[in-house]
Amino acid sequence: MKELNYVEIGRRIKKARINIGISQEAAAELCGLSPSFYSNIERGVKIMSLNTFISICSAFSLSADYLLKDSLPNSDTNILNILSEAKKSGRVQYEKYIKAITALAEVVDQL
Repeated sequence: MKELNYVEIGRRIKKARINIGISQEAAAELCGLSPSFYSNIERGVKIMSLNTFISICSAFSLSADYLLKDSLPNSDTNILNILSEAKKSGRVQYEKYIKAITALAEVVDQL
């Protein structure tokens, strides 16, 4: 079994925090942690409990897969399958899906 890389997990947590534009102190409060413990997690110095891990995932709306492995569970495959099915329904349906995905991406970019 492969060992967890807590430094990499911490880097992904830090990246998520920076992406939403909050300080370590605000992130710690959001997760119900002390600022020093939260800082140690981001640096990979401290090993967090499962409850703390879940709290961080929830606070930042992150999947556990992303934090642990830097990947999202089958999301690319699921999207491709949905588009494949839409394409079978015809060009008009497929183009509607593409427009919806494009519009969603534009909205997310503005957040």
